[in-house]
Amino acid sequence: MTKSPQNNKTKWEEISDSYAQTTPETIGPVLHPHREITMDDLNDIFAGRPLVDSPREKATVMRKTYLTETLDKSVRQQAKRENLGISAFIRKAIATYLNGTRSTGIQTA
Repeated sequence: MTKSPQNNKTKWEEISDSYAQTTPETIGPVLHPHREITMDDLNDIFAGRPLVDSPREKATVMRKTYLTETLDKSVRQQAKRENLGISAFIRKAIATYLNGTRSTGIQTA
């Protein structure tokens, strides 16, 4: 028979206080969103992406690309290091490249 939490003699406040005393401070700023958090926001947060001020645009266009085995291996390794899926990493790399060329004035094809 399982005990219900009400009958449990555990002193949760003491455990919480003890944990708070031995746990290092949170790294980075605490964000206080000014809008309702969506499931997409939670997916982003759990994927290691920061919460943005407005929901990000959904990727709805599919592009297919072929990679050499060497490039594929590099992409997989870097995506794993950044804790991203392959598609998310490729989108990030393309966005970074495009933003970099716009800010430097480099002309692309």
